[in-house]
This record gives sequence, C-alpha cells and structure tokens, in this order.
Amino acid sequence: MESRNLTPGLLLIAVGAIILMANLGFFSLVGFWPLIIILAGIFFLIQWIGDRENHGLLMPATVLTVVGLLFLYCEQYGWWNMSYLWPVFLLAPGFGFILMYLLGEQDRGLLVPGTILLVLGVFFLSINQWAGRWWPAILIVLGAVLLIRPPRKIEPTSTDTDDTQGQTSQ
Repeated sequence: MESRNLTPGLLLIAVGAIILMANLGFFSLVGFWPLIIILAGIFFLIQWIGDRENHGLLMPATVLTVVGLLFLYCEQYGWWNMSYLWPVFLLAPGFGFILMYLLGEQDRGLLVPGTILLVLGVFFLSINQWAGRWWPAILIVLGAVLLIRPPRKIEPTSTDTDDTQGQTSQ
C-alpha cells in the first residue's frame, strides 16, 4: 500500500466507523461531532510526522485542530460564544503558517501572512474580551513608540562603497 493513500484511507475508515456507530445507536454524536474535525487534523499531523518533507500538511493539521477545538468549546458552552470567538478563524491559519515556518525550511514568506493573521486575531479577540473601549490606547502607545524610537542607521552596501572608492581614486 502506498504511504500517500494511508492517511486518507485511515481517515475515511475512522470517520465512517464513528458515524455508522452513532447512526446505529451505540453512542450519540450530539455535542461531540467536532471531535471528527479534530481527528482529521490529528491525521494530517500524523501524516506530516511520517513525511517531514511535506510541510504543507501542517496547515490543514493546524486549521482543522484549532477550528475543531473552537467548535467543541461552542458545542459544550454555547454557540453564542462565537460572537466574540470568531477571530479564532484568523488565528488558525496564522498558527499554521508559523508552524510551517518553524518546522519547515524557514521560508520567510510564511512569516508575513502568519504574523498578520495572528496580530489581527489577537487584536480582534482583545477588542471583544478585555479592551472594550480602551483599545485605541494601544494605537496611541504604538504611535508614541514610533516617534520616540531613534531612527535606524542604514549601513552602506558593498556597491555603495565600491562607487565611492572609484571616485576618490580618479
């Protein structure tokens, strides 16, 4: 059996078995259906552990696991929580990009979208949770830091120094 067929095959068997047993009355999925989503995320993670060169598997592993945990929380404590937990949908792929960077080839292109999504997710969670009407104070502090911080010195590049040396020798 090819390894690329292993995870999808096992995933389909597991999900099918769980749903079939629930349909036959062995147990109820009411309240626990998000475990299927979490299980799918764990299967992607297991597939990545088996093939560490395939870093793309980390994104669905992270997104499915985080979103599954969010759904499980809402299923247990009330879907009204989604009114302030929706930024988790931004955090999930943000974590995925960061994991792909940390556990992959250190491609800096993954840091930009990962950081943007994480910052936006934390920002919107903070507005909904603790900051309330005070969140603009964060913008004021960040603006003050930018004004107070000394400017960065720009180091000349090797081509800049070559040009100046050529002019002084003439």
